[in-house]
Amino acid sequence: MIGERIDGRYEVQAYIGGGMAHVYRARDIILERDVAVKVLQPQHVDDDAFVRRFRREAEAATSLVHTNIVDIYDLGENDGIFYIVMEYMRNNTLKDKIVNEGALPFPEAMRIFSELTSAIAYAHEQGIIHRDIKPQNILLDEDGTVKVTDFGIARASSAATITQTNSVLGSVHYMSPEQARAGTLTTKTDIYAIGVTLFEMVTGLLPFNADSAVSIALKHLQDPFPNAKDLRSDLPESVNNIIRKATAKDPLQRYENVEKMYVDGETALSPERFNEAPVHIADPDEESTRPIPAVGLSNEGEDTKATNGEGSEETSETLAEPVPSGKKKKRRFWKIAGVAFLVLIAIIAAFTVVPALLGPDEVDVPDVVGSEEEEVIEELEALNLQPETEYEFHEEAEEGEIFHQDPSAGRTVREGQTVTLSVSEGPETVEVPDVVGLQYEQAAEELQDFEDVNLTAQPTEDVAEDLVIEQSPSAEEEVVPGETTVQLTYSEAPEVTIEDLSGTSQQGVDNYLEANNLNGSFQRSHSESVPEGDVISHDPGPYVTVSQGSEINFVISDGPPPEEEEEEPVQTVEAVIPVEVSEMNGDDDVYDIEIEYEDSTTDGPETYEEEEISESTTYHVPLEVTPDTDGSYTLYVDGEEVQSNSFSYED
Repeated sequence: MIGERIDGRYEVQAYIGGGMAHVYRARDIILERDVAVKVLQPQHVDDDAFVRRFRREAEAATSLVHTNIVDIYDLGENDGIFYIVMEYMRNNTLKDKIVNEGALPFPEAMRIFSELTSAIAYAHEQGIIHRDIKPQNILLDEDGTVKVTDFGIARASSAATITQTNSVLGSVHYMSPEQARAGTLTTKTDIYAIGVTLFEMVTGLLPFNADSAVSIALKHLQDPFPNAKDLRSDLPESVNNIIRKATAKDPLQRYENVEKMYVDGETALSPERFNEAPVHIADPDEESTRPIPAVGLSNEGEDTKATNGEGSEETSETLAEPVPSGKKKKRRFWKIAGVAFLVLIAIIAAFTVVPALLGPDEVDVPDVVGSEEEEVIEELEALNLQPETEYEFHEEAEEGEIFHQDPSAGRTVREGQTVTLSVSEGPETVEVPDVVGLQYEQAAEELQDFEDVNLTAQPTEDVAEDLVIEQSPSAEEEVVPGETTVQLTYSEAPEVTIEDLSGTSQQGVDNYLEANNLNGSFQRSHSESVPEGDVISHDPGPYVTVSQGSEINFVISDGPPPEEEEEEPVQTVEAVIPVEVSEMNGDDDVYDIEIEYEDSTTDGPETYEEEEISESTTYHVPLEVTPDTDGSYTLYVDGEEVQSNSFSYED
């Protein structure tokens, strides 16, 4: 779409990125400003679910006006193109910053945390849950200010539940346990994702990693959340407590709302909070695993309390009765022992003699691991056992093969016993994402679940450089990531082998550059051998191969350098002119004196001195003489020439 104009207004200039929609930098020719335009990919235009989701993003985001949320300017449909126009951010995402810089300084991390929680708290007030908070959706402007974007799977908080399809839209590394199990989502889902984002900011790492998205989601469901302080020992306990509380697996143990999370973060770097006590988050299963309290008699005959509190009133009274002593004790002991013996005999009979007479026959459980499902079911039914199957993905067992059984092989059980069979569905498959149109580096990132991604460049003139133009397997094909090699073909500028352009005129060079889609820069220099206006040299030089669009630096001749004139030698001669008043005729007391001179610095006689004197005066006149030009002077007294002299250059 680069070069096209959407709706006659937004001129597309460059591809930025995207997932189900492509994002472009464009120019709003009416308001004369750069904008970001998100365009739904063509293959999704006929998919009502995608279109609804795309429109939901626009409708959700347009209602949000906040300093730390990307502004939405416009949305619409034009010639089958669904688009959203939003504020254009020139800088990178928070994810880029963490990848490039690693763990952030605490003040910077908490500033970003403050702006992020402020934005999300505002969205929650408007009844909107983001549901996909992650550093990739947190933009940073030139000043580092947070701008939250991509409310693509946001939904009004009044919605009761989400579908299984929608539940997996959130990015798995930041997905809350309830989101992973497709449960009801509330604002607590965003709180969990903010906690994971804070963890990544202060450690530079993700909390969970695995070979597949499903495995990562299971870790969020089952594994204890890592302690950030184990990864960064200087982390203030106050910041670690925010992470602990935000990432509790039970939503009820998280912050009540984002506003309280924001308030907690505002004082997290206060010195008095650095070493506060760690927050304890109870294991959701603790209540169900507590031991049952026991009650008994101590040696002294006093009551023994239950492990979790005092004994009941009835128990206390029973234990308070006096303990028999002497012969009564012995008789009572033998009575109890006799009863116990009879009870023991009855129990043994119940489990041996009676079942043998009345119960079903016993049978040995066969070893069925590695066998095919249909064969095993027939075998178990022939033994009067009840097969029960459950299906799971398995990396090694082939589809339909039993990889686990319960009870295990060799166990003796009664007929009618249920044998649970774990049946392989084969390796887990995933849908290949559509990466055509993405920059090849972005495409490789989208395909990070696949073991092998091969890249092949193909010279093209009608597609921007570095964009994926073909993929195999094709989009939406179901494959096993660990067994699949994805082949991507991306566009590359065609190559040109530069001719020897030395001696070519500048007009000829311009024609060559235009014909071969190359750029040129020019500088000039004098040359004794190359005529003015022709090429002296160029870099890269002749026969070097470059990509179209490359720049070649040319040196153009200014012709021969100008000849240098030899400087004529110069001597300075000082003419000394004494004027004696006593030698002058006349009775005047004042005389008009004029001295003219001529040398190599003048084009004719020039006046050196003109004044009246009444007493004898000596004049010193400097004259510049050369081998070709003499110097001279003439003295006038009252307008009459009385003296002159000339001087020549002396070797």
